[in-house]
This record gives sequence, C-alpha cells and structure tokens, in this order.
Amino acid sequence: MPALEITGFSYIYPGAQTRALDNISMQVSAGECVCITGPSGSGKTTLLMAIQGLLHGHQEGEVCTDNVGQGLKTAMVFQNAESQILCTTVEDEVAFGPGNIGFTPSEVDCAVTNALDNVGLSKFRGRNVEDLSAGEKHRLTLASVLSMEPAIVLLDEPSSQLDDASKGQLISLLTRLKEKNHTIIITDHDLGIYRTVVDRYIVIRGGTLKGKDPLPFKHINPLELPPDGLGKATRNYSSRETICAERLKLPGPNGVALFQGLSFKAFQGESLYLYGQNGTGKSTLLSCLVGLLHPQAGSIRIAGMVSPRPERLLGKVAMLFQNPSRQLFEDTVFDEVAFSLKRMRLSSSQIKVDVMNALELMEISDLAQRSPLTLSFGEQHRVTLASILAPCPQVLLLDEPFAGLDFEQRRRILHTLKIIRDRHKTTVLIASHTSLPDPTWADSSLVLREGTLAKC
Repeated sequence: MPALEITGFSYIYPGAQTRALDNISMQVSAGECVCITGPSGSGKTTLLMAIQGLLHGHQEGEVCTDNVGQGLKTAMVFQNAESQILCTTVEDEVAFGPGNIGFTPSEVDCAVTNALDNVGLSKFRGRNVEDLSAGEKHRLTLASVLSMEPAIVLLDEPSSQLDDASKGQLISLLTRLKEKNHTIIITDHDLGIYRTVVDRYIVIRGGTLKGKDPLPFKHINPLELPPDGLGKATRNYSSRETICAERLKLPGPNGVALFQGLSFKAFQGESLYLYGQNGTGKSTLLSCLVGLLHPQAGSIRIAGMVSPRPERLLGKVAMLFQNPSRQLFEDTVFDEVAFSLKRMRLSSSQIKVDVMNALELMEISDLAQRSPLTLSFGEQHRVTLASILAPCPQVLLLDEPFAGLDFEQRRRILHTLKIIRDRHKTTVLIASHTSLPDPTWADSSLVLREGTLAKC
C-alpha cells in the first residue's frame, strides 16, 4: 500500500467560483521524496492542506494515508511560520506536539533535543520565539513538526525564508529523513536545491496536475536566464538625502550588540539592495527606520523627519513586512489597499482610481472583493505591496518582498518597482537573504554582517 493515495480529489473554497483543486489523482510511496511545483496560486498549498485534512467545504474524491510509526500520520510545516507557533519559548514550542500525542516526558525531552539539533537551533532552546528572525522561526516550525515523528512530512515552500546556509541544512535534514524512510512532500519554486534528494517532480497549474516526469535541471531556475529587459539601474538619482542613519547601536536578544555603530545613506530615486543572512538584523533595521523600534544610540532621519514615528510617516514612508498577515485586517482586498488613502482624506473617486491602479500593478485586480485572509501567502504579499504602493510614498522599505512568489512574478514586481522609482523618484530599499531576480536593478548593494554595513 502506498504511503499516500489521492483519487479524483476536487475542492472549492466557500464563496469561490472555481475549483482550487480539480480531479487530483496521485500516489506517493513510503520513503519517497516528491516536490510539487507550479505558479503562485496554482493550488500547491491547498493540496498539502487536503493531505493534512485541513480543508472544509465542498470536497469530492478521497485522500488516504498509511499509518506508520508511533507518531502522527502526517504533519505540515506552513509557509507562514507564525501561523503555527503557539508557545512562548523555543523549547515549549517543540515540546507541545509530542506532549499532546502521548509521548512520555523522557520521550518528549529526547524528541525536542533531536529536533532542535536537526534544524540547527540547539543553542536557542530557552529563547523567546519573538526574538527569532523569520528564517529562524521557519526552522523552529520544522523542528516542532519533526518532534512528533510523522510518517509523512509536508513542507510548504520550506526554502523561501531560508538563507543559503540554512538551505544546506534543510537538504541535509531531508536526506536523513529519507534514510529513516520518512515520506516527504514538498512544494517550492526553487527546485535546484533539491536535486540530490527529490525522487520525482509534479507540476500543478490552475488546480490540475500537468506533469509527473522529472524536470530537466537546466530549465528549472529562471534566475539563471538573462534579465529579460529589466535593464540596468539608471544611477541618475538626485543628491537629496531621503534616509540618513548614523552610528546606530542596538543590543540583540542574546546580549551581543545587533548594531555596532551602523551608518548608511540613501537618496531620492535610489534603488538599494540590503543583503544579510537570517538573524543578522535586516528586519530590525527597517523597523528602526520607521520608528517601530528605537536604537540605543545614534540618529535616524527619513523623508525629512528626525527620530521618525509611524503615525507621522503616512504618505511619506511605507514598509512591507516580511509576514503579510501582520498588515492585513480589512474585510476585502479593495478596502485593504484603500486604508491609507482614506486616512490621507482623499476623495472617494481618487481613492478608487489609486486602488485599482495599485491592484493592476500587482496583477490582482480580480481579487478586489476577496477577503485577504482567504488568499495564498504569495497573493497576500502582493496585496500588502499594493497597499503600500497606492499612496506613492517618497520611501519604500520592502522586507523580503519576493517570499511566496514564483520566479516570473518576482521579476515582474522588480520591474514594477523600477517603473515606480523612475516615475515618482521614489527611494526603494529591498532587504533580503536571497539574490535579486535581476542583480543590475540596484544602484547600491549593502551587506549586513556582524552589526555593520558594507558595500558589495
């Protein structure tokens, strides 16, 4: 009997007009590692949720799993790590699952130790989860799933929040899981990293399986292709400063200084790329720039404002958070994008024009009346990006703007940011742990390492 067998499975979300999954049939053998790939919004996450038994509403067909081992049948690591973190400390989070499915205290302690070792978080055992970076939280959720010893491990875009070193750890972990005969099902866009561990690739588009044959690796990573006309950065930005951070100092959660006299400047119409590995402080720096956090020492001036506070930056500075759900609270996508425009007291007619322009830029006009919370992670990211683009701010701060997006969408968004920069002389700063889809886009590239910034 296969570890997983899906027969004629279809699903439609409540209130939706079309099927999210349409007549899916597939088998996965015990110990097999399968990767499901396809464009953002094609149904990859929905398929994993069907296997995990998390879908509600109209369903057809069957999903059958074979029970192997003492742990769970299946366990899933979500793309948005924060959606499945429940406890305050790292140790409690990893212990929560096995403690609730019948492991003895000694078995729980052993499971926690092994899981944290496997994901490289042994030294974080007593750490508060809120002190972790997004990449570290993703590894934590993986540990919390592995501690329950599931027969089938479901991973929804596990590489999207990880830097290169953590991706290497992920592949080593998947290799060990295969050796122990775990069945692994992965969804992802970046397929090249899995070439040593994946047995089979499956393509899904529009909720339908399109192919089940191994993909030729020379064709699977569009980032290796030419930049497709994005063009080199103009490098004709003005000499007017829009960001000036000087000698910033900030302590980290482990007592070691996160910033040690960090300084940098940005100018009107400049495009900046800020690179750093997980946990180096990229998100913290952006939060300082908008006044969500305050450095222990040093000064910040942004959009002409000294010591910025969030409520004073409306229409001048906008920030995209790494986790889009932290910015979503309205009932519809339209209202979400219109929120800042309403606070700026624009007319109803102008708001409608600006909202629809922003939705069109992000290619999500068809989602205007959908609830943001019913969208995929990648679609939510595009909604939040539309909401910060709509007011045409002087400065855009984007924390991991490509998470959850396929390669083509990443490149189109980068092209959109180029248009906005050129049209409105906007300063655009992208912070990421991965390479840009087009490395020629940035006027300036900086590396955040050991509390200081250096030019690439």
